[in-house]
Amino acid sequence: MSNSFPLVTIGIPAYNSGPWIVPAIESALGQSWPNKEVLVLDDGSSDRTVQRLAAFGDRLRLLQARTGRSSLARQLLLEASSGEWVQWLDHDDYLLPEKIATQIAEAGSLAEADVLFSPFLLERWSNGSVQSCERQPLDDPRDLPRTWLSSQFPQNGALLWRREKLLALGGWKDLPVDYYDDYQIYWRAIRAGLRFRYTPTPGAVYRVCHEPSLTSSNIPEALRWRASMVREAAKELQAMDQWTRPRREAAQAEYARILRVLDRLAPQSVEPLSREARLSDLWSERALAEAAEPHVRWLVRFLGFRRACRVRRLVRSCGQAVRRARKGALDPRSPADGS
Repeated sequence: MSNSFPLVTIGIPAYNSGPWIVPAIESALGQSWPNKEVLVLDDGSSDRTVQRLAAFGDRLRLLQARTGRSSLARQLLLEASSGEWVQWLDHDDYLLPEKIATQIAEAGSLAEADVLFSPFLLERWSNGSVQSCERQPLDDPRDLPRTWLSSQFPQNGALLWRREKLLALGGWKDLPVDYYDDYQIYWRAIRAGLRFRYTPTPGAVYRVCHEPSLTSSNIPEALRWRASMVREAAKELQAMDQWTRPRREAAQAEYARILRVLDRLAPQSVEPLSREARLSDLWSERALAEAAEPHVRWLVRFLGFRRACRVRRLVRSCGQAVRRARKGALDPRSPADGS
């Protein structure tokens, strides 16, 4: 195939994928881009994933391993890939038929790009059916650090990577944890000065709410890790005199979102993370008020975030005590007073 159609590897890590793997692979094979290979790694599945993969025969290349980590599975796929460019696809997501072709066409000269990135479509599922499918915004794709700090960087299926550049970054092999593994790679690429090219048409579809992921199953731990990522990025940008107001505000809003969720799920984490925020120029009462749930936003504005959190915990504790007392009073097995 001529250089005008460089080979693209579509890499799919799979583990206990259930029936989702079939439409994912069909969307990869159905790409209109003429020069492609589909590479799948089964990471020790115990369901029927391997049998479902076998049904596609030689239309895909199958690898098998037992890494136990999604980042290592992705690294094996990267090392085994043959393409000049790599397209990632999670086993439960899918690509629109023109995704790769449109992205390359909109990029213009590939010689001047290392990473192509686009918006993506978020498909929400509930009770076994699609409830919505919406384009996810990118406020300013020209300011990559700001986009990264605000968690607006696209899901990994929306990117197309030049393979040699991704290998030069080290790929996924040295990641300390798998939480936000895509964001860890994105930050490496930004720091290394890779040439990102924005292409405006979404072609990757990210499904949510159908099965737990590593991050969704360990939300407090994942958010603590994300908070540490934001703090380190802030320090790096400050040291390079690149801590602009839009980036600072994006980072403060992201940190506020993290603290809001942790106050509900792991309140013991809020105080130490708040101290770290004050030391890193990430503390903003305004951002914390804007991130609060609407029914308590007034309380955060009136008392400040930390005092408002203490009041909310007290109210929750009292509510739990009242519910326990009511349950005890209604339980016929409870001993009567004076017995």
